[in-house]
Amino acid sequence: MGLWNFISNLLKKKNDPPRVPQPPVAVEEEPEIMVPEVTVEELQSALAQVEPPLVIDVREPHEWRLVRMTHARHLPMNDLPAQVETLPRDRSLVILCAHGSRSYGVAAWLIEQGFEASSLQGGITQWASRGGIVEQGAPSQAK
Repeated sequence: MGLWNFISNLLKKKNDPPRVPQPPVAVEEEPEIMVPEVTVEELQSALAQVEPPLVIDVREPHEWRLVRMTHARHLPMNDLPAQVETLPRDRSLVILCAHGSRSYGVAAWLIEQGFEASSLQGGITQWASRGGIVEQGAPSQAK
């Protein structure tokens, strides 16, 4: 060990001040965003209102072509940041995906951007299984 100590002492700077441990820096936590979730029944009721919410389907194009909600706007999740200014700020938004996970994250992001947004619980899967109207296959040319 004598050789090791000798080399260590040679490498040490004589004028270095002793190290004083710094207290940990307090990290300010961001407030958790609470995303409202709507059920299929709540959305069906809201769509019958005079001013219904805008439903946005954030699934990928191949998913959307398989099955989609009638009258929902298709805007894939990855395209949303570039298209966010095309969304109405004076209307509530309901975001849907396949099962409700992606839509929850997208709704949280939209809330951070100042939109009134919510996520459809269970996504298009619940919508279709609970009697919501869907289209399947290639979309009609009328859209």
